[in-house]
Formats: sequence, structure tokens, C-alpha cells
Amino acid sequence: MAKASTYIIGCKLPAGLVISHEGQKVKLAGTNDSMLINGFGITREVPADLWDGFAKTFADQPLLRNGVVFAVTDDKSAQDASKERADQKTGMEQLDPKKQQTKPDKEE
Repeated sequence: MAKASTYIIGCKLPAGLVISHEGQKVKLAGTNDSMLINGFGITREVPADLWDGFAKTFADQPLLRNGVVFAVTDDKSAQDASKERADQKTGMEQLDPKKQQTKPDKEE
């Protein structure tokens, strides 16, 4: 099977992510995008050499290891991968104020 020339990238970060490698740069759609699949922003046509370089450089980072950002080669795989990772937390989710233990400051 031939290596893909482009990838479809899923990103669950709220504002997306700008990735770069060897002078190329792409802004990945995040959860603030209008088109989400299972809670992931989807960016199509990301050059393979850009993604491969980025993924190799940052392979040990939690956002890649935990599947917060992932790459696939086709739409069906994007659907499947985003469904598998739908419950993955980023650490940037909005807090539920009803579950917080803090109390308002008292005015003096």
C-alpha cells in the first residue's frame, strides 16, 4: 500500500492547534469549529510530510499519546478514530460550578 500524501487530522483542543515543520504551517480545527465529528475538529488535506515531521518531533507529548490529536487517511477512519476517543479528556474542559468546593469571598 502506498504512503498517503495527505492526512485528515482530528483535534479536541478548544482553539485547535498550529503545527509546523520545515517551513510548512497548518492551523488544525479544534472544538470551536463549526464542523465537529464526535467532539473533534477535523482538518483535511494536511500534507503528510508536515504531519509526519510534527508527529515524530512531538511523539512523547500527551496530546499525541492520549489521542487528543490524531491523524488518519480517510473519512471512515476519522469517524471511527473520533468515536473511539470521544470520551478522552483534554484537561481544558469547562468546570461544573455546582461541583466546585470554593466559596465566594466575604466582603469586609
